[in-house]
Amino acid sequence: MEVSEEVKRKAENLLKDGKVKKEVETDKRTHFKVQGETEVHSVIFDKVKNEWECDCAYSTLKQGYCSHIEAARLLLKK
Repeated sequence: MEVSEEVKRKAENLLKDGKVKKEVETDKRTHFKVQGETEVHSVIFDKVKNEWECDCAYSTLKQGYCSHIEAARLLLKK
């Protein structure tokens, strides 16, 4: 998936600032908590479907790839 430079920058800052935490990992999913600007967001990676989801308004309303998902993805890659 194509990620904009703005989303990448925001995600890198979230990770650098320690705002991304892996909460729970199962055989099928990995759950993250990401501290956004105003609230904590729940990010889930579905290993079976190889899909990401976030409960933030941007991701939910625009079905977009948000900075919270990108930050969790970067943490997972580490």
